[in-house]
Amino acid sequence: MRELFEVDVLGHRLWGTSHPVPAGTPARTVGFLFLNPGHVPRDGHAGLSARAADRLSAQGYPCFRVDLPGLGDTEGPLPDTTAELYRQVCDGGFVPVSLELVEALCQRHGLDGLVLGGLCGAATTSTYLADRDPRGVRGVFLFEPEFYVTEPVQDEAPPEASRPQGRRERWRGRVRRVTSKVFSFWGWMRMLTLENEYSRLFRYVPFPRQALLDLLLDRDVLPDVANVPLVQAWQRVVQRGTPALVLTAEGKLRDVFFERIHQAALAHLPHPNVSRFKLTGTNHIFTTGGAGERAVEHLVRWANQHFPARGEGVGARPEGTWGGTRLAG
Repeated sequence: MRELFEVDVLGHRLWGTSHPVPAGTPARTVGFLFLNPGHVPRDGHAGLSARAADRLSAQGYPCFRVDLPGLGDTEGPLPDTTAELYRQVCDGGFVPVSLELVEALCQRHGLDGLVLGGLCGAATTSTYLADRDPRGVRGVFLFEPEFYVTEPVQDEAPPEASRPQGRRERWRGRVRRVTSKVFSFWGWMRMLTLENEYSRLFRYVPFPRQALLDLLLDRDVLPDVANVPLVQAWQRVVQRGTPALVLTAEGKLRDVFFERIHQAALAHLPHPNVSRFKLTGTNHIFTTGGAGERAVEHLVRWANQHFPARGEGVGARPEGTWGGTRLAG
């Protein structure tokens, strides 16, 4: 069963969906809150958040999916471009309203705390929240987290009337567009993780792909494009021992980047509280290769492991929890 609800925080009326615990199932004292994945409404890509909340509520966890200001059903101001919105998320722009939301939901439903997370931007906001409110945020689940500053946006094409008309000018324009995509940090990253149109070069030319990735992302230092405040928040969350689940699409951009960030930021910091899985054969939003269902299975298993009902106790770390080893799921 799902129920629509609203909650007023910091002058915003937020709309959300509640997944109550089914009758006859003992309710747990810790709930789950799913935030917007980027600018996508609260049900998530292919309904991932909604399906995960259904599964968790059946296990006794009260679950909530809420649209933050300007997203989904919630009214509010938004930047003019998607890139500006992503930068706002990177900078923690949704943190103040989300902090009040956590407190309001805990009070309304008598919960000891909430486990926060979701895909992409939701993972960013949840990491900031876990750092700011360690008592209210009991854990985080980070799907495809982005620990880098949002990619710079290429200049838009000039208006039709001002475009160069000569053959030489058109050729130069094409060359500039190609080189801007390839001969830049993000161009190389997308090519080496097989996420742009130039990746097909690797079918014909034997590039040392892993060696080039290692060169771009030194394991011992943070890359220049790292979102340093977010990395520092992640360090503090891990140091406190907050349970964290991290799922990434194996071999893709965010997977490779998180690997380097994680190793550089936590080089001397034990992290048995971090459970890390790589989902094979999928994309950034887990909509291919059956990854959506695998992500839900990982989340439910991790939840039962770290947030058991009263009297159950916390079990041993599940297989797949890592301290720097490579895992797949």
